[in-house]
Parts: sequence; C-alpha cells; structure tokens
Amino acid sequence: MKTLEEALSHLLGRVNHMPTTERIGLSEAHQRVLASAIQSPIDVPGFDNSAMDGYACRLDAEGIPLPVSQRIAAGDAPSPLAPDSVARIFTGAPLPEGAQAVVMQERTTIQDDGRVVLSGPIELGQFIRRTAGDLSRGQALFPVGHLLQSADVALLASVGLSVLEVFRPLRVGVFSSGDELRQPGSALAPGQIYDSNRPMIMSLVRALGAQASDLGCLPDALETTRAALREAGQAHDVLITCGGVSVGEEDHMKAAVSAEGALDLWKIMLRPGRPFAFGRVRDATFIGLPGNPVSAWVTFALLVRPYLLRASGQQRVEPESLLLESGFDWPHPDARREFLRGWIDASGRLAHHPRQDSQVLSSICESRGLIEIPPGQPVCRGDRLRYIPFTALLSRG
Repeated sequence: MKTLEEALSHLLGRVNHMPTTERIGLSEAHQRVLASAIQSPIDVPGFDNSAMDGYACRLDAEGIPLPVSQRIAAGDAPSPLAPDSVARIFTGAPLPEGAQAVVMQERTTIQDDGRVVLSGPIELGQFIRRTAGDLSRGQALFPVGHLLQSADVALLASVGLSVLEVFRPLRVGVFSSGDELRQPGSALAPGQIYDSNRPMIMSLVRALGAQASDLGCLPDALETTRAALREAGQAHDVLITCGGVSVGEEDHMKAAVSAEGALDLWKIMLRPGRPFAFGRVRDATFIGLPGNPVSAWVTFALLVRPYLLRASGQQRVEPESLLLESGFDWPHPDARREFLRGWIDASGRLAHHPRQDSQVLSSICESRGLIEIPPGQPVCRGDRLRYIPFTALLSRG
C-alpha cells in the first residue's frame, strides 16, 4: 500500500515529456504556461519621470519666485531645464535634463506675474521615478513553467512583448463504464443510477486549463471497450475514468487497458479513496479513479490535479494550505490519512461536515475545503490541522 506522498512522487516522476508548444498573442496569455524563459528587453521605466503633478526644479529653488520655462506632459520630449527656472510637469512626464527634484503642486504658490514659489524642504530625487526603477534590461522575469496571471500579462506588456511561446493545453478524454449508468435527463430503470462522475471530472479538468473531451459511457463489453480505448489513446494525452479498475472488481476495463497498453493497480493509504489505477493506453496516460463520487473528487484533487498541471508544463503544483485550530474532536482516526470535508467557522476554527461517507456528494457541495487528519492520530479540539481550501484545489495555483 502506497502513502499519498509515494503515490504523488511516482505520478510526477512519470511525467517524462512536456506538451508541444505554440506561439500566442499577449491578449490570449492569461492562465497559459510559459514554454520559454523571459527576460526584460528594456529598462522600465525607460527614463526618469515625475511621480506627481507639480514642478521640476533644482535643489536651490526653494522659496524663490521663479518663472516657468516649459510645460511637460506625458509623452513630451522636454528641453533641458533653463537656469533659474522651473518646469511645469505632470505625472509620468519625462524629467528635463538638469532637474534634481519635483515639488508637488499642492506645495507651490503662483504669483500674479506667473512666477512660482516652491515650498520646501526640497530633497534630491524627491517624486522622481528613476530609470530602471522597476525592471532592468536583461532582468529575468519568468521561468519556463510559469503560470501567467493578469499582473504578469501587464508586466510583459510593459516591456513591449506581444507574442509568447506557451505549452499547448493537454487533451484529456473522460469516459464512464458500466451498464448501470444512465445519462441525466433519461428515465431510470430499477437498479440504475445517473452518471455524475463523468461531468464532475470534465469540469475539474477544464478548471485546470486542459481540453476535456466527453467520450461517453462504455458498455460492459471487452472488444467494444478495447476499440474505444484504442481510438481515444491515439487522440488524447490523458484518459480518465471512474470505477471498475480496483483490485477484485469484475469488469472488462482492466483487461481492455492491459491489452492496449499497461496498467498498475494501487492501494493508497487515503480516505476517502484508496483504489487508484495508473498506466498507458497507446500514446495516452491512463488514470482510473474510485467509483464513489467523493472518493473520485478527493483523489482527483490530491493526485490527478498535480499530475495534470505538471504534464501541462507547469512547475508549481502544490496547492496552498493553512494550519488552523480544530474546533472538533476526532477520537477514532483511520489507519489511512483522512481528508474530511469541512470549513472555517465564525471563530476561525475548523469544522467538519456531519456526513463523511464517500457516497455523500453533498458533503463537498456544502463544504469549503479539506481537513487533513494524520493516519492513526486522534485529534482534540484546539489541535492544529492542515486545511486546503477548495479554491486552491479547483484552480491552477
């Protein structure tokens, strides 16, 4: 039986190639993963400029009525500052040669003859944004595998970049198997259930920036399953299914995957969870999740999410978590590591959902995060536990 750390290490170690790349415009770059490192081609700002609306001056200008020799707005090309004068200047405008400071307009007095008196003290460099004060030419901006956010896009625009090399999104095929499954909207016969796992997994995959294909529900027939897997394995990077692949289950999925590639069946010290399948079908990675919906959701969040992110070229895959006090007792822990569905209560402590069974999908809908219970360790109120918000598990980081 594998620990969660062993299983995750094994999965990430199997990512032995990066996806293909493409070049895109900057307007399409949000939430894309860089395929090449980026350095700044310019200084930012590229010139000394004013941080305020006011007057550019020399240090000896305090308290002396001085004429305004020029007016400088953003985008202008100023002349050198004339002796014994000040320059009217606006935020972002380039500083004239010879100016040593900017005095904000609120600290000035304009006389009837148009001359300006500056109130002090005037310090060298005040309200001046210096050349390269933000970025220097050649400075490293982002490494390969960086997930671009909105501020990153703005930074790239500020250095003049318009086209980026990024990794292509993963192609993930999601399918179900089992004659007992019916699609939502159809009528149920006795013994049948609606297929909730497939739309759930597809939405989780898409939240990670991958392309999710709905491959439908495969019947319990070996040759039909083999043919569907064979075709899907040639058209996708990853195939994901739920149920039917744990040790001892009687169905055609294990035989079909083994015939078209290779399959490892794992037991993971994880609750909810434990059964997990990993292998290959033709050119695609194959992942088999538990059939119970909560087990499938938790296993996806803790194992499949980091695998898909790393296979997408992203380097940072660990979800952000918090260490918070427990607001409950958990006196009878499982030998496996448990992840309770719960939330942060009004007092700032952790509370768990009253129903923790692996088939109770509403326990996820009514919770806001996972609470980690170490294996075999009783929990008392006030103990500090790791809490992973769903917002961290349902995003790319």
